Amino acid sequence: MADTPVAFDAATVVGSLQDPVFAITTDGDVAFANRRFLEITRFDREALVGADYRIVADVIEEGFENVEHAFALVATGRSDEERAQMQMDHPEDAPVPRQMPAEGRFTPVRRDGDIAGVAVSFRNITERVERERELERQNERLDRFASVVSHDLRNPLNVASGHLELARENCEDDNLDSVASAHERMQSLVDGLLTLARSGERDPDCEAASLEAAVRRAWAGVETADATLDCRTEGRVLADPSRLGQLFENLFRNAVEHGGDDVTVTVGDLDDGFYVEDDGPGIPADEREDVFEPGYSNAADGTGLGLAIVEQTAAGHDWTLTVSESSAGGARFEITDVESP
Repeated sequence: MADTPVAFDAATVVGSLQDPVFAITTDGDVAFANRRFLEITRFDREALVGADYRIVADVIEEGFENVEHAFALVATGRSDEERAQMQMDHPEDAPVPRQMPAEGRFTPVRRDGDIAGVAVSFRNITERVERERELERQNERLDRFASVVSHDLRNPLNVASGHLELARENCEDDNLDSVASAHERMQSLVDGLLTLARSGERDPDCEAASLEAAVRRAWAGVETADATLDCRTEGRVLADPSRLGQLFENLFRNAVEHGGDDVTVTVGDLDDGFYVEDDGPGIPADEREDVFEPGYSNAADGTGLGLAIVEQTAAGHDWTLTVSESSAGGARFEITDVESP
C-alpha cells in the first residue's frame, strides 16, 4: 500500500465514466463534456464547450423539450434532481445504436452554496422501454380477457340462472338445487377470473393506507363463520386500497376454506411489510411453490384462484410474497419489500 494516497481531480474521475456527462452553466452554456459524451455524439470539444447547450438538440430526435424543462427547474433551484426521457439519434459512426431511448439525470452543481450550473448524465434505457412496452401489451391482453369474462360469460350464466328460477316455480326437483350450486360455482369462477385479470396490471394507483383499517374492512366482507381475527398491525403502507383489500379478502377466504370454521387468523407487522397466518393444518412444504398457480386448490368448493390473485396483487406492487409455517403449525404468508408513506 502506498504511503501517500493518490489524489484525482473531479474532471479526471468524471471524464473516465462510461456514461456520457456534460455540464451547463446557469446561463445555458456548455462548461464541460466528458470523453464518453464526445465519443458517442462526435462533437468537437473546442466547438462544444462554451456553446449554447441547445446545440445538443442535433443528436436528440425527440424529447428535447423535456431536456429544456428539466434544465430550467434545476438551474433555478426549483428542483434538486430531474429526469428527462428522450430519443437519441447518434451519428452513423458512433459506437452506440443510432436510434436509442435515453434518460438524462439533471443535478445542480454548487459553488460556495450557490447553483453555478447543472450536471447532466445520460443512460441507455432501451431494456426498460422494451419492458414497459411489453407490460402495456400484457395489460391490453388482460383488458380484452376481462371483457370476455365480464360479458361473454356472465350473460349466458345470467340467462341460465333466470331459466332455473322459472323451473323452480313450476316444479320441485332436488336436481335443481345441484344446478343452482353449479351456477354459484360458475359465478365464483367468473368473479375470480375477472379479479385475477385485473390484478395482473402492474400500475396500481397507490396511496397511504392503514393496514388495520384494510384488514377489518376485508374481514367484514368475507363469510368467516366462527373464525376469529387477531389484528396486531398498526402499520401504514403505500398501496392501491382496492387491491390491498382483495389481497386480505383472499387470504382470509383461504384460511377459512382450509382451516375450518373456527380457525384463528392473525395479521401483524414486519420490518418491511406484514404477515397473515392461521392455526389451521398448514401447507405441506413440497406444495408451497404450487399454491399460487391458478386452479390449484385442495378445498372441495375452492376455485383455485384466490392465492393466484394474492400473488398477482403482490407482484403488481413489486412486493415479495412467501409462504411458510406459522407458530401454530398453520399457514403463514409474508408480504415484504412494502414501501411505507
